Amino acid sequence: MSEEIDRWIRYMQEHPRTWKKIHTAFINAQFLKQQAFVRRLIQEPNGKERVIAAYGIKNVKGSEKLLM
Repeated sequence: MSEEIDRWIRYMQEHPRTWKKIHTAFINAQFLKQQAFVRRLIQEPNGKERVIAAYGIKNVKGSEKLLM
């Protein structure tokens, strides 16, 4: 793992103007994958309840828009 981190640090140092765009695209892709997963899970039997339990959602009424 440390080798990968060292490689990324070197890349950031060698490409100070472009690394942020690549990093942002990666992070955004992670959020999109998570959102797609939740949307698929909600369609499953008891999916909404599973999402609520997995994320520890306490305010179910306040999160209705997220669970649609």
